[in-house]
Formats: sequence, C-alpha cells, structure tokens
Amino acid sequence: MIKSMEDNNKYIKKILMIILLTNIPAILSLPWFFEQSISWIMGTIGSAGNFLWLAHNLKKRIGLLPTKSRVSAAKGSLIRYAALMIFALAIFFLIKPNIIIFGIGLLSAQIVIYIVEIVRNLRDNKYFRG
Repeated sequence: MIKSMEDNNKYIKKILMIILLTNIPAILSLPWFFEQSISWIMGTIGSAGNFLWLAHNLKKRIGLLPTKSRVSAAKGSLIRYAALMIFALAIFFLIKPNIIIFGIGLLSAQIVIYIVEIVRNLRDNKYFRG
C-alpha cells in the first residue's frame, strides 16, 4: 500500500512537471503571441489545479466505506467542476483568451496522461524495444 502511494505521488509529480514544462515555450513567446501564450498558460494552470485537486480527493477517499466514498466523490466532483467553471468564466471575462487554445490548455492534463501511457506501453512492448 505504501509503495503504491509512493508510485502515485511520483506519477502525479511527473504529470504536473510535464504540464508546467509546456509553459516554458509559451512564456518565451509571450512578446510575439501574447493572446495565444496567455491562453495556453491560463489553461494549463486550470488543468494542473484540477488534476491536483482530483488526486487530493482520491487520496482522501482511500479506505472509506463504499457508500461514504460514493457520496464524497460525487460532492467532491461537483465542487471541483464548479470551481473549474468559475475559474474559466473569470479568465474569459478578465483576460479574454483565445477560446480554442484555452480549451486545449484545460485538456493538457488528459493529453499528458495519454502521452505518458502510450510511451510507457511502447517502451514495455517487446516489438518496439531497441
């Protein structure tokens, strides 16, 4: 159980690090592509916050009874999505980002998870090993 929690913490840190590393090109290109860069940065911040909140909620539910876990998960998800919606609306009204790039930035956690899993599966596949 402890080993599994350590693995989860490493995985969470890995995903967050990759998300935050994608902000380096966006920060460097701010003078030339301000609207697109700020849209990406704000989207990835929202995505990373949402992912971190989800991981925290999951850790709290480990070991709970099924009924308590179900109710707690439903409440936690609704609160998390409401906070994400408020964040997105605040960004829309205050910064007026490029909506498409902001939306892709909000999906960055999911995109990074898919990429990490595809790379891991290819690395473990006997036909793709070098």
